[in-house]
Amino acid sequence: MTKIQFLETSAHGMRWMKRYFKIQSQLDNAAAFTSFAKARALLKQEPLAGHRFDDLENVRELKIRNSAFSILYTYKNDTVYIIDVRAERGTRSAEALREFTNELKKKYGL
Repeated sequence: MTKIQFLETSAHGMRWMKRYFKIQSQLDNAAAFTSFAKARALLKQEPLAGHRFDDLENVRELKIRNSAFSILYTYKNDTVYIIDVRAERGTRSAEALREFTNELKKKYGL
């Protein structure tokens, strides 16, 4: 079965998503986090479910329903590597992708 591994670059995005739903109390955070769990389950069953992200050959994006967030990830050897959980309106993922490209691909053999 496919494993999911959160890379170091995903920590900030996870914290931001949690904080966002705490600050935006009018939003249904329970539905968003249920959708996040469903997205992870989908990636375990269908690792290529997301679409190619920009022009990055090995990076895919999967939208998290009921939220303004998506999962940036790559897949290799039965493991989905979560690069970032990104706010779709933000540009902060550029840092995570730069670190992934420059350091983490080599560290994890991706």
